[in-house]
Amino acid sequence: MPAFIMNKPPGCITARVDFEDRPTVYDHVPKHFEPLPHVGRLDFNTEGLLLFTDDGKLAQALLNKDYAGPTSMEETSAELAPIEKVYHVKVKAKLGPDHPVLAALQEPLEYEPGKFTAPATTGWVAERSSCTWISITITEGRHRQVRKLCERSGLQIRKLRRVRLGPLGLGELKLRWCRELTDEELTELYVAAFGHDPRPWPEG
Repeated sequence: MPAFIMNKPPGCITARVDFEDRPTVYDHVPKHFEPLPHVGRLDFNTEGLLLFTDDGKLAQALLNKDYAGPTSMEETSAELAPIEKVYHVKVKAKLGPDHPVLAALQEPLEYEPGKFTAPATTGWVAERSSCTWISITITEGRHRQVRKLCERSGLQIRKLRRVRLGPLGLGELKLRWCRELTDEELTELYVAAFGHDPRPWPEG
């Protein structure tokens, strides 16, 4: 099993063990799945798509857009697009599709003095009673980046869910469930990360 994804539930940390004895994502990995390393982290109360793989180079390329990755006999000359991470955020506010806060959320976030993230992309998803679902797409993974963007705009988050990592979508995967990636999904993931699939062709 080279890779699988989990629909991480809230209320667990993204780690193998926790010294505070809190639940971890590995408590939800089925016993017949190999407990592969996780790629990146989702906060304790964040849910959604979490990737697991034992390919360290792939994980590094997905997390670090400046990582060159393995070479191949045919080098790609095209500049790779950054890996997008798409989140759906439920905020306690009634926001229309043209509300100015959606534009404000796109502004770069200062994560260190004088250092800013790349601009985000936002969209309106749905309005539910006194809350609104919005989408926020980022190409970096700074600590609590989406939460800080919302806090900066005065938005109170009720739920935060990652629904996409590059070409991988959460789809209909139920909360707490895992599924193995198909070979086609793995190819799409490698192409997104490196511009090609570096895995050897099967013999025969």
